[in-house]
Amino acid sequence: MPERIGDFKRWYLSRAEPGHELSVRYVEVDGIVAPHTHLTEETIFYLEGTGTASIGRKDVKITPGTMIVVPPGTMHSTVREGSEPLRYLAIFVGNPDL
Repeated sequence: MPERIGDFKRWYLSRAEPGHELSVRYVEVDGIVAPHTHLTEETIFYLEGTGTASIGRKDVKITPGTMIVVPPGTMHSTVREGSEPLRYLAIFVGNPDL
């Protein structure tokens, strides 16, 4: 069952349990993922759609196959462009009890 937050939905494909260090989410964006941070590193692999990701003060154009790594504590956001949803995998390593 997806979890809806603002302009996006996410599904937990795996979620960290005590003693585990990995969490994977599938995310579908219909608009904007507002600026936010995490305490752990996040790797984002874009599967479909186009847009712009902001990581710290850097903007990255997104197309299918784009991969970015967001260091812990770094402000980041995603904005979809066009009419198709933007879909990606978000992979957290560390203590991702998110």
